[in-house]
Amino acid sequence: MWEEPSGDGVRVDSGYAAGTTVTPFYDPLMAKLCVYGQSRAEALELGRKAVDAFRVEGPKNNLPFCAELLGNAEFVSGEYDTGLVGRMRAT
Repeated sequence: MWEEPSGDGVRVDSGYAAGTTVTPFYDPLMAKLCVYGQSRAEALELGRKAVDAFRVEGPKNNLPFCAELLGNAEFVSGEYDTGLVGRMRAT
């Protein structure tokens, strides 16, 4: 299954579509999800909705991590650094 989110402020750049075969030798960057809004808060909310609407069944993907990140208080505040993922995984 491959269902991409769409709408104002949402763009998906990918080389896959529903029915495409993903071989064991696939490029791990299957798609890039981009969102934008009038403010950071708006873009974050749109990002949460877009990640929730993106459906991929079959190959492993990082959508669960993206959902976790977009709900992380430190990330949402904008006051984070490159150690954020390590701190998220330490808990």
